[in-house]
Formats: sequence, structure tokens, C-alpha cells
Amino acid sequence: MNRKEEIVKFILNEKSLVSVDVIAKAINTSPKTVRNELDLIEPILVDHHLTIIRKPGQGISIIGEASDKQALISYFKTRHDYSYLSPAERQRSILAKLFAENRPLMIKELGLDYYVSRSTITKDISEINEMIKDFRLVVEYQKGEGIVILGEESAKRKALAKLVPFEENKNLVYYMNDENERSSHSFMNRFQESLQLDYKKVEEIVAEAETKLGYSFSTEARINLIIHIAIAIRRTQQGNNIRLTEELISALDHQKEYDIAFETAARINEVFKVVLSETETYYILLHFMGAKRIKEGLNVLNFKLSSDTPVLEDLILKFIQNVQLELNLFLESDTQLFNSLILHLKPTINRLLYGLSLENPMFEEIKFSYPSIYTSIANNVYLFKNMFHIEMPANEIAYLALHFAAARERNIKPIRVLVMCASGLGTSQLIVAKLKRAFNNLEIVDVTSTMDVSKYDETMIDLIISTVAVQSKVKTIVINALLPQYDMNTIREVVEGKKIQSSTKASLSKEDIHLQVDLKSKEEILNYLNDNLLSKKLVTEDYLKSLWDREAMGPTVISSMIAIPHGAYEAVLKSCIQIVTLVHPVKWDGDNEVKMILNVVSTKEDASDYIPFFTHLADHCDDTALWNRICGMKNKEDLAQTLGEVLLISS
Repeated sequence: MNRKEEIVKFILNEKSLVSVDVIAKAINTSPKTVRNELDLIEPILVDHHLTIIRKPGQGISIIGEASDKQALISYFKTRHDYSYLSPAERQRSILAKLFAENRPLMIKELGLDYYVSRSTITKDISEINEMIKDFRLVVEYQKGEGIVILGEESAKRKALAKLVPFEENKNLVYYMNDENERSSHSFMNRFQESLQLDYKKVEEIVAEAETKLGYSFSTEARINLIIHIAIAIRRTQQGNNIRLTEELISALDHQKEYDIAFETAARINEVFKVVLSETETYYILLHFMGAKRIKEGLNVLNFKLSSDTPVLEDLILKFIQNVQLELNLFLESDTQLFNSLILHLKPTINRLLYGLSLENPMFEEIKFSYPSIYTSIANNVYLFKNMFHIEMPANEIAYLALHFAAARERNIKPIRVLVMCASGLGTSQLIVAKLKRAFNNLEIVDVTSTMDVSKYDETMIDLIISTVAVQSKVKTIVINALLPQYDMNTIREVVEGKKIQSSTKASLSKEDIHLQVDLKSKEEILNYLNDNLLSKKLVTEDYLKSLWDREAMGPTVISSMIAIPHGAYEAVLKSCIQIVTLVHPVKWDGDNEVKMILNVVSTKEDASDYIPFFTHLADHCDDTALWNRICGMKNKEDLAQTLGEVLLISS
């Protein structure tokens, strides 16, 4: 019984109105899913002369003749699920069918299965090709036979793992965080339908492997591993085996997980009555090595590196040194950062060496929250590329950004504050309480009267917050005794670095501002940026390639209208900021359109000068009104002044 049939039967069996929450609980899914399904069910009800009644706050019922209700039940029993799938659901179902069948599928056959026209199936195939193109797969029509998926077996498995078991716009973390949904039709049935295997049995085998390995996988890695092992079983049953090079197999022979991988393969053979090849067993070993782990009792501060990591140690130290230079921080003595990166990068490099990928559901949030850190890391992952011949994808760059963000927080010294008040103890304590509640980076050194200001100098305090003006060399903020919101905002600008004191050379030149340029594509825009810089001898001939290399790492769109492409330091001869506004929006990453390009062209020596720029850009990137106003400007001086006030603030 499918979910739509379950919902209809449940409503029909109720004698009165029934709420969405009650339906969701009864069929083990979410209220949102029920509401979405009801939207798809409604046209089917109309076809059967039935009406769905929705009364806010009361519930739902289906009204009509008993004979029509019976006809509806018969409809669900005789018609296949496919007849009322949404287009996105149908496309994923077709994709699953293409993977499941070891033969070409005729378009006419698919049309009959899904109750749609030939032209609809043809359109679906175009959408499927968009879905799988990043895996270097393609659906092609073979004359006289039908459509098939073409590509490497390893690529097919990656696509299967990422696309087939999940609902559209839901990723692995959705199921990780919703145990109820994970055990319901939404995931389990899709897993069962697409792979025709018992999820629980595979899960038990992975749990046995964890026990033997002596460590636990993270929840995300465990589900990933279950899916990949299930795919290996199913593809083996279909006669599709993975291929690994002899050099790789030789290297894997010496891994400590080797014996457990072969024991796991033997267990799979026993449970699923299949014979995994030796190559498939090595593939399982790869997944063991690449999975993120949770090490019980591990203290990263006291973690001792094994003897096989000296190359990685040196590389990570160089990596930290490069990133800290751009961030204007000193992090190379942070043992916790160093050891955390070792723990993170060893399995990461294993994954990337063997072509295994890991989803990062927090990617967009991380990139938005830590733009300068993300950019600095993206600029320096070439170290790992050069050493290990791997490409560090955007998802992994975002994971690394979290480690550096944590290190930055650890290394930010609290601001030492002296609170001075002329109104007595009660008022001063109220001020202190408000400050502590609003800011976690303040250290209240003392609360005293204005008469004692001479007792404190720059070596003892960083900031004075006072209800009256005082004479001191230390920066002082004068506030109202009740600390109203406008005073809180003033304090926030100082203690949270909204206005950054900088000896920055960063500035906006009219020569680098290009207004209302008529460009039609990302390629045209990048060529335009490069040609302009080359003509002024600001970059080398390698700059355009470095722009495209950065685009390949991940999205450079930071809001609904701004892109921030940038090239490698090594290709820059002189620093500047390029600004381009466009006549018409241009597609950049996927469906994201941009109206403005901000290109920070920086040498390595000048990198720290642009920290204020990126900090303020992160603060203001969602201010749609501001950017619409800037994008509409026709005067370079006006744009330079407005943008300078927003992005290049100094206190």
C-alpha cells in the first residue's frame, strides 16, 4: 500500500473530521508530507466525483457517494504508484528503474508505466540528464533498443547513493534528524524499492563491523556506508562489478581494516546469498577508511600522531601558516586545531584519493557565516592537490572552515572593560548585567566611579564604558545610564568588530568600476574581468585559468544578486577591487542569477588588507534594498562612495 492510498483509507475510515497531525502520526510521516500528498490526491478525488473538505483548526474529510468512494479504493488497488507521481518523483522513479534494469528501456514502455505521453518522458529524460551530469553520466537513446545510462560503474554508484533513496530537496541529514521519518515509507520504502534489499539487515552488518573495528562511525557516515554497501550488493547481483587499479589494491593490502573488510564481505555473502568479488571487498575497505569516525575518549589536545603521518603533519602546518596569514591571526601554535585537522584530513584524503564523496548539509550556512575563512581555505587547498593529486570539493572546504572558525574563537582574547558610573551601585550593576547578557567576549575588569579613571591605563584595560565623559587614553564609550538600544548598538560596533581599525590599502578606484555592462554569461563575465586586468598589467596570463579553477571548487554566489569570483594570488601583480554591474541578471551557479560582480584581486602580501571588506560584505549581503540601489547606479563616484562606506569602514 502506498502513502496516498494510506491517507485516503484513513480519512474514509474516520466518521468525523480528522486532523493532519493525527493522519501523520497514524502513517508514520510528517504533517508537511501529509499536506503535500493531499495536494496530489485532490485531482484524483475530483476524477472520482469526490470532494475533499479542509476546515482550518478542525480537520479533513472526503465527501461523496459510497459507490464513488469504493471506486476510488479500487483505483488505488489496480493502478500502479506511478500514475499520480509529481514530475520530480516520476523522474527519480525513472532514474531508479534505469539503474535497476539491466537492459534498455523503451520510451513507449515508460509512458505506459507512468501514464504520461512520449513527449513528457522525453522531457523527463532531459531533467534526469541535468541531475546526473555532475557524475559524468548520461541517459542516451540507442536506436531500436531504448534508453540506457552510460558511464563508469563507480559514477553510477555515486549517483545511486545520492539521488535515488531520497525525496527531492531532502538529504541524508533530514533522515538522520528524524527517526520517525527514517523508519517510515519516505526512506525505507524508497531504499527497498530502488535497491530491493532489507535496510535493517545491512545496518546490522555495519554495526558488527563497527564492533570489530573498535570505533563508531558518525551517524551520517554510518547511513552512507549502509547505502554504499547495499548498492555494492545490488549491483553485484545484477552483474555490475567495480574496477580498481592494481596499484590501489596493492596499497590497500597493508591497511589495518583489511581483515575486517573481508570478514564483512563474507557476512554479506552469507546473509544475502551473493558472492562479492575481491574487488568489491576492497571497495568496502575503501568506505571503511573514508568514513568519518567518532573516537571514544579521544582528547584532541593530547592526541599523538602515528608514525605514518609526517608528510601530512608538515603539509597541515604549512596550510595553517598560509591561512593564518590571510586571516591576520596566529594559529600555528594551536595544538587543538593542528590535531583536529590531522583527524579530519586523514579520512578525507582517503575518500578523495579513491573518488568517494561526503555530503555537507551545512555547506551554504558555513559559507555564509564564515566567508573570509572559507575563502582563505579555498585559496590554499592547492597544497593538498599538489601533494596528493586530489581535488578538494566545496563541501570539504566548508568542513575545514569549521575547524578554523573554532580556532579563531579560541584565540580571540576577551575585551577588558572598565565600567564607570556616576549614578550609584544599582545602576552600575544593571549596566554590567546587560553587557554580560549581550556580549560573551567582554571581561569586566572593574566597576568603579569616574574619580578612579587615572588608576587604569592601556596595559590593564582595552575599553571604558562610562555614563559620563572621562579623560583617558583608553577608548571610551559614553552611554546613557539605562543603556538604551542605540547605546548597545554603539558598543556592539566596537566589541564585535563591525567597524574594524585597519591600515588597509584596500580602496575603490573609478577605473575598476564598470557600470551597466551588457554581458550574457559567466564565461563572458570572467573573460571581461580578465581582459580588463591584463590591459592594465595587474595580472599574469594565468589569471583567467585561476578564476575558472576557483569556480570549480564550489559556488561563488553569496546572495541573490552578488558573485565574488577571485583568482590565485600567484597570478596577481597588483591588488585592486573590480566592480561590475550588469544590464540584465546572468545565471551563475545552477539557477542562481547575479546582477553584480565583486572581484577582489589581491597579492598574497595584501591579503590581510581585505579582511574588513569580506567581514562587512557578510554583514550586508542580504540587504536587498541596498544592493538593488547600488546595481541601479549610473555614476561611478556615487557607487564608489556608497560601497566604500559599506565595505571599507574604518573606525
